[in-house]
Amino acid sequence: MTPLFFVHIPKTAGTSFRLGAERYFGTERITYDYGNSSSATSGLVKDFLYGDVTDFWGFAEQCRQQAVAMVGGHVNIGRFVSLFGINSTVTFLRDPLQRMASEYSHFVRHYAYKGDFRDFYSRPVMHNRQSKILHGVSSEAIGMMGITERYTESLELLNAHYGIDIPHREDNQGKARLDAAHELSEEDISELTRLNARDIALYKHSIRLFDTRMALFRDSLPYAHAHLVEANAQRIAGWAWWASEDDSPVEVEVWVNDQLRDKVAATELRPGLCRFKVPRGGYIGFHLPLKLESGDRVQCRVAKTGQPFPPRPVQVERPTDK
Repeated sequence: MTPLFFVHIPKTAGTSFRLGAERYFGTERITYDYGNSSSATSGLVKDFLYGDVTDFWGFAEQCRQQAVAMVGGHVNIGRFVSLFGINSTVTFLRDPLQRMASEYSHFVRHYAYKGDFRDFYSRPVMHNRQSKILHGVSSEAIGMMGITERYTESLELLNAHYGIDIPHREDNQGKARLDAAHELSEEDISELTRLNARDIALYKHSIRLFDTRMALFRDSLPYAHAHLVEANAQRIAGWAWWASEDDSPVEVEVWVNDQLRDKVAATELRPGLCRFKVPRGGYIGFHLPLKLESGDRVQCRVAKTGQPFPPRPVQVERPTDK
C-alpha cells in the first residue's frame, strides 16, 4: 500500500486529522516531518533526510518496507509528492483570513508572540501561506483536498475515497469549534484581503471543486481529477483522470456558450505531470482544435457523469498583439 502523504497546512484542522489518523492507523505506522529540530519528527525522517547524506528514495523504500500508512508534516507539497503520488496526497484548506487569525492566536499562546495582529500578518512570510505550500501543483490534481469549515463532510469523503475510517476529532483550536469564526476589524479584513489575494482565489476555487465532488459522491458517481489548461481562439487543452482505480480514459465534452461542440478522449501524454505519478503512465491529456471568438464561454464536462470543469466557464480572451 502506498502511504498517504498529508500536507499539514498550519491551522487548518491538521492536528485533528493527524491525531485521528494516529488512532486509526496506530502511531507506529505514521511518519512525520516537522523539521529537524522538532520532537514530532520521526527517527526515520531524521535518519534519511536530515543526516549526513540525504536520500529521499531510500526514505520512501523504508516507508514501504515498514508498512508506513501515512507520511505528513508542515512541508511543501513538492517535498514528497513525487515519491508517493498525487492521488495519495491529502490536505485541508481554510478561509485565509480566519486561518491567519488562528495562527496569530497560536503564536501568542504557544510562542509568547508579543506583536499585535497587524504586525503578525504584515510579515511577507505570512502572505498567501496556503498557496505557497501547494505551489507547483494544480488544486484539481490533489488526491483529496478538504475544507476546514466543512471538516465533517471532508472526512466523510476522504474516508470513503481511501477505504479507511479516520475518526472525527477537534484538537489544537483557539476557538470552541472548527467552524467558529474569529472577529476581525474592517481595517484588518481589507488589508488581509489585499495581502492574500492568491490564497483567497485558491480557497474559493477549491470550495467549488469540493462542492462538485461532494455532489457526485452523494449521487454515487465517480469523480475525475480534471483541469482545462488552455482555451484560446485556436484550441482547448487540458487533462483528466479518474480518482478511482479505473484506468480507462476520461471522455471529455467541450461546451461553448452552453452548446455541446465536440468530444475528445484524455489519452495524450503529459510528461510534465509524470513526476506526480499520475495514472495511465501520464497519458491523461487532451486537446481539440477549435475556432473560438473573443468572449466565447468555454467549459468541459466529463461525459460519463456530467461533472463540469472548471466549475465555472472561462471566457476566451482577445489575442494580444505581439
